[in-house]
Amino acid sequence: MARKAPIVVASNRGPVAFARAPDGSIEQRRGVGGLVTAVGGALRGRDAAWVAAAFTNEDREQAARGRFTFDVGGATVRVRLAALDEKLYDAYYNEFSNRILWFLHHYLWETPRAPEPGPAEGAAWDAYETVNERFAELIADEAPEGATAMPQDYHLSLVPGVLRAHRPDLRIGTFWHIPFCQPDQYRVLPDVWGAALLRGMLCADAIGFQTQRWADNFTACCREVLGATVKGKHVSIDGRSARVGVYPVGVDVDLLRSQAGQPEVEEAAKRIDALVGDRTMLLRVDRTELSKNILRGFIAYERLLERRSDLHGRIVHLALLTPSRRAIPEYQEYMRACRARADQINERFSTPDWQPLILDESDDFPATLAAYRRYDILIVNPVFDGMNLVAREGPVINERDGTLILSRNAGAAAELHPALLVNPFDADGTADAIERALGLSERERQERAHALKELAPGVPPGDWLGRQIKDVTRRRGT
Repeated sequence: MARKAPIVVASNRGPVAFARAPDGSIEQRRGVGGLVTAVGGALRGRDAAWVAAAFTNEDREQAARGRFTFDVGGATVRVRLAALDEKLYDAYYNEFSNRILWFLHHYLWETPRAPEPGPAEGAAWDAYETVNERFAELIADEAPEGATAMPQDYHLSLVPGVLRAHRPDLRIGTFWHIPFCQPDQYRVLPDVWGAALLRGMLCADAIGFQTQRWADNFTACCREVLGATVKGKHVSIDGRSARVGVYPVGVDVDLLRSQAGQPEVEEAAKRIDALVGDRTMLLRVDRTELSKNILRGFIAYERLLERRSDLHGRIVHLALLTPSRRAIPEYQEYMRACRARADQINERFSTPDWQPLILDESDDFPATLAAYRRYDILIVNPVFDGMNLVAREGPVINERDGTLILSRNAGAAAELHPALLVNPFDADGTADAIERALGLSERERQERAHALKELAPGVPPGDWLGRQIKDVTRRRGT
């Protein structure tokens, strides 16, 4: 049996994070995010390394000590942290990756006012280039001859190009976890940036997306912005070709169900039962992220209560939110608006024994799992989303034949057909969908829930990266 080729994964956040313990020592913890779980299974049995950013003081201390090993889903992986000072990281991550690239691909700009590129944005672009060059340098240092490099997501779009110039022996694959916008939107970027980002990605042997929709948008941008040739799954420019593929990421069902059965989840379930009682529970689980469309979800719920007084006292909306990107002004303003709308709903409709909306920003994972088990209706209404794992996780462990209301602009909508699909910009339409979910017959509710349980797991996470690696090596030859 042939030995598996070495692999180097790179991502903004790595598989391990460091924090200061009460006694002053530095302790390591497993990194947050689904990428850690998804990648682990594909790294078993390989010479594997992972390059990530060091952006806290504790991370930087560890980075100064050099590489170390860490268990990632049963695979022993060498970890290398790129030490980035606070200002450089802020400019690369908050200012360019998130306030520019994230806003671009999720259509979040109010275009009559923004973007307005100027010196500050130019400095953010310079920082983005610098960090991508630093990542490429560390990948090259970690990768043996002929290894496979897998830089991940929009933070590292330039890495394939820098890496190709310095290490032409490497197989390179990159995966884009978020949506990719259409050409007219893409051309909001300054031309130099837009062309450089596409050319950087096209230096990979294979480029992956969550859905065909995002892959088609990418190839259209390559054709219209760069004049690249697109034939089927291949995009060609400057004498080389890259394969564009679709690799929807799934969830680890066994892990989720194991976690959902833990004692702390049972305790959280009791707390939720005390809050909700025997009422219908409408659930949302989201990061406090503009693209998640929390505010319109609250507005839809308010309009439902306006039109259906018979639901007063009989339904509770539980919103479990995880704080995200709190340093970015737009996010701060957005969450103020969300809290204000939640307060307005409760002021308008509460009774002495009923609070219609419960907003919880405590980032309580056991409570999330308990709520997944308990919900009657799960609302997932992002304006745009690469995939959305909440739409998969909830149906996998729900115990009440719950109904999923899902934005048609979430990547998961391409697979989760039994969901009630909504236009995320139409709050009245979302209120209609909630009303429809409430009126489903028991049989239809069960049929939809059972079908979702079959579809929601998707591709096992361990196979997700493995399929990409196979296509990368196929492009370069084994």
